[in-house]
Amino acid sequence: MDIREFTKGHTKIFFSDMDKLNISHDNAYPTASENVDSMIKLVERLVEKGYAYEKLRSVYFDISRLDDYGVLSNVDLAKVRHSKTVDQDDYEKDSPVDFTLLKRSTLAELKKGIYFKTRWGNVRPGWHLECAALSMKYLAGSFDIYISGSDIIFPHCENVMAIGKAATGKNPANYWLASELVMMEGKKMSRSANNFFTVSDLEEKGYSGREIRYFLLSSHYRKPLSFSFGALDTACNTIKRLNSFIQRLIRFTPGDGYTDTDQLIYDVRRGFTEAMDDDFSISGALACVFEFVRKTNIPLAGKQLDIKQRDMILDTMKDINSVLRVMNFEEETLSKDAARLMEKRKKARTAGDWERSDLLRKELSAMGIIVYDTPEGMIWTLQ
Repeated sequence: MDIREFTKGHTKIFFSDMDKLNISHDNAYPTASENVDSMIKLVERLVEKGYAYEKLRSVYFDISRLDDYGVLSNVDLAKVRHSKTVDQDDYEKDSPVDFTLLKRSTLAELKKGIYFKTRWGNVRPGWHLECAALSMKYLAGSFDIYISGSDIIFPHCENVMAIGKAATGKNPANYWLASELVMMEGKKMSRSANNFFTVSDLEEKGYSGREIRYFLLSSHYRKPLSFSFGALDTACNTIKRLNSFIQRLIRFTPGDGYTDTDQLIYDVRRGFTEAMDDDFSISGALACVFEFVRKTNIPLAGKQLDIKQRDMILDTMKDINSVLRVMNFEEETLSKDAARLMEKRKKARTAGDWERSDLLRKELSAMGIIVYDTPEGMIWTLQ
C-alpha cells in the first residue's frame, strides 16, 4: 500500500478524534516525509562538528562526544541492553550504544522507492533525527516544552536532546514533560497487546468525547491512568453534575444578592490557577471547582443570588472551562411533550400522588430527562 494513502487514513482519524476530544488544533502539522531536506542538513551540521560519523553508508551519532548524555533519563549506559539504543539493527558502528541518524536503505526498500539520495548514499532518516529536525525547523533551536510519553524518555527523548545540544550548544527544550501511560489490568494499553479502545469504540458504547476527555485529564499526567468502564461512568456522572449546576444557574430565580459571592469567586480562581501552576496539579484544581460548586449551590438553592452575581459565577465557570473544556453552557430546552409531563408531575407532587409522580419521572427518564426533587422544587437536566 502506498505510504501516503496509508497515513492519509490515520491522519483523518487523528483529526476527527482531536475534534471529539475538544482539543485545539496546532499551527502546523509537519510530516517527516516532507522535511527530509532539513534532516539531511542537520546531519551534515553534526558531521562537520564531529558529533556524527558515517560507516558503511549509514550515519550515526557519537554519544561519547556529549559528557552529560543520559541526564534526562538518568540512564546508566553500562547497564542498558544494546538493543534498547540500536533498535536491534545489524549495522556496523564505532560503539553499540551510538544511535542511527541516517540508515542505509535495504534492497527491499530500494525496490519500493523508500529512500533519499545523500552524499552518503541512499538512506532513510531515523526516528530521533526526524523529531529533532522538525522541532528545530518549526519552533526554534531552543523552545519551551517538549511533551512525550514516559515509555520513550529513553532512548527517544534522550537522543532528541543530544541532537539539539550537539547542533546548537543549547538544550532544545526548557521543560521535558513525560506523560504516564493509560493502563488496563496492570498492562500498558497498546495495539500490540490488543487491549485498547479507540475513541470511536467508546463512542459506540455511549460515551461522548467530553466524557472521555474528562476521564483522561482527571488524573495527574505523571501518574499512570487505569482504564475501566467504571472510571468512565464516574467521569460521565461528574460532567452531569457540572452541567446540571450550569443549567440551574441559567434557569435561576433572582434574589436580593449573596454577600459572600465575591469571596467564593476569588477563592476558586486563585485555587484553580495555583494548582494548575503547580506542575498541572489537576486533582487540586478540580477540588477547588467542586468546592466552589458545593458552596455556590447554597445561595442558588435559596434564591439569594442576584443577576449580576449569577453572571459573574457563569463567567468564572466559563474561564475554568477554557482549560477543562468539558462543560456545556448552551441552555437546555424541553420539548412540548416533556414540558407537559413536567407540569403533570408538578401537580401530582402538589396533590401528594407519589405513585403517579414516580411513573411520570420514569416517562421523562425514557425521554432522556433526569428529574431531581429539591427543597426549591423540581430540577431537570438532559441525560
